[in-house]
Parts: sequence; structure tokens; C-alpha cells
Amino acid sequence: MSITWHDSPVAEDALFPVSSDPAPRLRPSCADRPDEWDMERGNAETWREAVRICGECPLFVQCAELAGALAAKGQRPRAMIWAGVAYDGAGAVIQDLEWYRPDSRHSRGLRVIRTSSRPCATTAPISAPRRHLVLGRPLGSTGTNGS
Repeated sequence: MSITWHDSPVAEDALFPVSSDPAPRLRPSCADRPDEWDMERGNAETWREAVRICGECPLFVQCAELAGALAAKGQRPRAMIWAGVAYDGAGAVIQDLEWYRPDSRHSRGLRVIRTSSRPCATTAPISAPRRHLVLGRPLGSTGTNGS
């Protein structure tokens, strides 16, 4: 799994390094259900639940340290919840989840999946008369309405 951070993928191992001890590796809840931590999806209720789950995560301290280190470099997360903090599409902290609305201009585009060949046009488009404006001359009849 990889997580996008400022348009550059960050490997999951960089976020949660694999240790050499034989103890089982902890896996954060956000790795299993990433859509619940995405600020362009869901609503205030799902975001509050994600923040609550973050606070109970056994990897919260490491996650918060990594988020702080990256933020110090000017690489804040965008449109996601990280270490219990919600960020908007510009990387600014969202203070009130109830009032936040994702910017619809930057949402993910619709993907069209065709199951058959592209339909061909059966009729030619209606052509409109060409009109020319010459500056400095009075307007005259174009002859389009019979006069």
C-alpha cells in the first residue's frame, strides 16, 4: 500500500517501519479502510469516527511524530485525516468538521467505463450562419430572417 502525500507516494514501510523482532506487526485501521480518512469522501460523522479511531490506535504516537516531522518540512497532508487531525485540500487544519465541505472543483473526476464500442453520430450537427462584425461600420441585415 502507498499513501499519497503532496502528490508523491510514500511507502507504507516508511510510515510504519518493519522491525526485526518476531513480534506481530501492528497495522493501523487507516490502512484497512483508507476511504474513511479521506476528506473528499464521507461526512462529518465518518470523519469524527476516524478521528476517534486515530486516538485509540496503538501507532498514534509514531504517526503523530511522522506527521509533525513532515509538516516541519512544509509537507502537510492534503484532504485527509492524519494522526487525528483533519486537513483540507490545501493542507490547512480543519477546525470544525461540521462546517467543512470539500471543494467540489478539485474532487476526483468521473471515470467512464465503456462496455461496447463508442456510438457513432447518426445526424450531422446543425450549422449556424457565420456572422462577421466590421468595426466602424453600421450593422446591416444578414439575410437570415427574410429581410
